[in-house]
Amino acid sequence: MNWEEEYKRKLVTAEEAVKAVKPGEKVGFGFPRQPTSLTAALAARREELDNVEILMENPRVDDGWLEPGKNEAFKVTMEVFIGPTMRKWTDNKKADYLPIVFSVEPKPYRERTSSEVKKLDVYLVVVSPPDKNGFCSFGPNLWNKRMLCGTAGTVIAEVDDTLLRTYGKNYIHVSEIDYFVGYTPPITISEGEFNEIISSYAPERQQKLREIFQYFTTVQRSEHLSYLLGADDGTIDLYYDIFGIGEPGPRDKAIAENVKRLIKDGDTIQVGVAGIPARLPRLGTFDNKVDLGYHGEMAARGIGRLIQEGIITGKRKSIHKGKAVFTSLEGFSSAELEFASENPLIELYDADYVVNIKTISSNENMLAMNHALGVDLTGQITCESVFGGRMVNGTGGQPESHIGAVLSKGGRAITYLYSTAVNDTVSTIVPQFEQGEIVSIPRYFADYIVTEYGVARLLGKSVKQRAEELISIAHPDFRAELGKAAQKLF
Repeated sequence: MNWEEEYKRKLVTAEEAVKAVKPGEKVGFGFPRQPTSLTAALAARREELDNVEILMENPRVDDGWLEPGKNEAFKVTMEVFIGPTMRKWTDNKKADYLPIVFSVEPKPYRERTSSEVKKLDVYLVVVSPPDKNGFCSFGPNLWNKRMLCGTAGTVIAEVDDTLLRTYGKNYIHVSEIDYFVGYTPPITISEGEFNEIISSYAPERQQKLREIFQYFTTVQRSEHLSYLLGADDGTIDLYYDIFGIGEPGPRDKAIAENVKRLIKDGDTIQVGVAGIPARLPRLGTFDNKVDLGYHGEMAARGIGRLIQEGIITGKRKSIHKGKAVFTSLEGFSSAELEFASENPLIELYDADYVVNIKTISSNENMLAMNHALGVDLTGQITCESVFGGRMVNGTGGQPESHIGAVLSKGGRAITYLYSTAVNDTVSTIVPQFEQGEIVSIPRYFADYIVTEYGVARLLGKSVKQRAEELISIAHPDFRAELGKAAQKLF
């Protein structure tokens, strides 16, 4: 049987495909784009299912998995990312959380027995139509989808013909998938229709929603906007901040200037995709550098432009020389995605390879740059929680990117954050973390900490010296208080 015949034989409806899910089984979802038709078809089976474990990473759409009447059928566990859509369920302790990092994610599936760790019974994922050789692409977001397809009992793929193809290892053959479901993405709402819908909203809310509309790519709009149009102002503000939408403010500009001084020609960089890092390329942080390389989990918007303009060339990289390496292009704009499609300068590989301390550290002069929520005076860093352990997000690729960069020959790791939060009422630099706070980066690997007030250099410094460095870049209103706490502690 050739692959075309096999593909036709495996092509079924979404309702037929999800019959593969049985009560008590474990079902994984590819992310960040969920297979829309498969998700809806599975959620519709709630009356005939019970105790199905749903494993998700940063879903954009909540099909009401944990609403009354459905929570008997589904038990949701989040891993790696939580994201704003599902945060209400983790806040209410309705959803569980799996602490894991990308390079370790495959290990329990590959090396531990089913009595230790339950394997995925079914994996749901989005792929492109097969090419002339029968290979489907995972589009702009690979992550560990290829690995999970290889370990799951049954693989069901939703076929989306809008997905791009990239170089690297971003593919899977028809023979490795059990069922295919055809899917045509809905026609995205036009800007005129969108403006009509929000015309009754308050002016400030309208403005933020318009900027969010312009920021997202066509596909992202259809996934985000139906949720955002019904969201409260707090959720809209959260999206606005997470994606770095809107004009950079004075604090962003000051941080960008401080970061710029730490970047050297020929560095291989990794830039987080949300918050402050999303604004750095727009502020010209990298524009005057020569022969930068890129190796990272994702990329802030503007990184594609830097590749296109020849600022990121990869000529001095230790591995994948001349190539910009990612596991996802999620931060790219529509124009950058078009540039990345079938472009040999850009390669996507599995997350357990890209976001791996061993891989990252093998690049000399690796420079990781990521946002944090808080730092204590000894150098402990959290990117996951606030106020004594309330989870805001998972780790993402930050711990491995940071540690890998520190271990790289000539490498550095920059952690940036605003000096204050909650309308300037609290300092993000604190004497000690509250009980329950999650330490994402241990103090042993703390390196450069950057706020709008300067750069603290922590690597190789004692706790007293670190406290002095951090107090010097804290907000002036909190320095005296931090100084007193440091005297008492150290």
